[in-house]
Amino acid sequence: MRGWIYIALLALFTAVACNLGGQSATPTPEPIDIETAEPTGKPHVSIVSPSNGAEFTVDEPVLVSVNATDSTGVTRVQLFAEGQVVKTVSSENVAGEQTLTAVLDYTPRATGEVTLQVLAFRGSVASDPEEIQIVVLEEENTASGGNASGGNTGGSTGGNTGGGSTGGNTGVPVIPNDGVCRALTNVGLNFRSQPTTASNNIITTLPVGTLAPIIARLPDNSWWKLQYGVNVGWVSSQFTTEYGICTNVPIEIFNPTATPTRTSTPTPTYTPTPLITNTPVVRPPDLVVPSIVAQSAPIIPAGQTQVTITIGVTVTNIGFGPSGSFEVQMKVEDEIYDLGSVSGLEQAQSIVLTQDVVFEGTGDYDIRVDVDLDDDVDEISEVNNRGDITVTVTAE
Repeated sequence: MRGWIYIALLALFTAVACNLGGQSATPTPEPIDIETAEPTGKPHVSIVSPSNGAEFTVDEPVLVSVNATDSTGVTRVQLFAEGQVVKTVSSENVAGEQTLTAVLDYTPRATGEVTLQVLAFRGSVASDPEEIQIVVLEEENTASGGNASGGNTGGSTGGNTGGGSTGGNTGVPVIPNDGVCRALTNVGLNFRSQPTTASNNIITTLPVGTLAPIIARLPDNSWWKLQYGVNVGWVSSQFTTEYGICTNVPIEIFNPTATPTRTSTPTPTYTPTPLITNTPVVRPPDLVVPSIVAQSAPIIPAGQTQVTITIGVTVTNIGFGPSGSFEVQMKVEDEIYDLGSVSGLEQAQSIVLTQDVVFEGTGDYDIRVDVDLDDDVDEISEVNNRGDITVTVTAE
């Protein structure tokens, strides 16, 4: 009997050994690392200009050019003067931008040293502050730079012909002191054919620091119509800073095309319909003078008593139809210049007229430009056909 038990145990061990040899163990799967979209770290911001210690003049704007980066997106940047928020600029993209270049402005009201700080934000997450000190002086001729040289740098392009101005490598333009109403783009900004945020109306993207004349506005000042080079378009005022005299900028009414409502079709009746003569709807133009500029510095050379300066005048039709022909006249003090007859401007079209003017002696000269002085053109408004500036002539 005991022999049979040994034989049975031996058979059992043999079967188990065969099973172990014919099957492999199932491997335990390794956990897979899944990357999350959660951002890490903080945004980073740097001040491109002005430089530390730059000098400025009291009551003159200081333009601060900054560059902010973040792995997910910078949503806004803020400028602080002596610990107080003086300017906030947001990204036009609500999700933010991985690289956001912006221009922020601050106008000092007292002399002395001012500490400027900049912070960049990703939502509520702030960067480390970037800080510089500037010196605010009383008299402009005592400043070693300011907005002209040692502080904000940059030249203007196209401003004399009613186009846009951008400021060198720093994105900071020179603000002309001629009274013309202009918008400065605080960030790279979509330039649109209509004052809406639709994705299909973008003409181009204006670089940060673009300076362009405002030729019209919506009634609530939420959008500006700009003359940028040969193009006319709209930008959101939320992302701009305005300079010059803007109280006389004409209002333009925007009427978006309504989507037709589906209605049921009635059963047609066959009553004869009399012929109707279609009366065309007249869509009037509107002529404005968005820009009058001296195209060179009005400085009398040493040893001379006069200087000749070319004055550039931009006339734009901001209405809804062609204008027909009109006359343009310029008056410098008591001297009248006939700038000629313009055959007409289509909707959103501009023309630049120039006139050489001789200034005899230093001082302030009032310049006035009248468009369609004889009211030959039937316009939306007859009160905005005028532009005025004052040119200050100095001597070397």
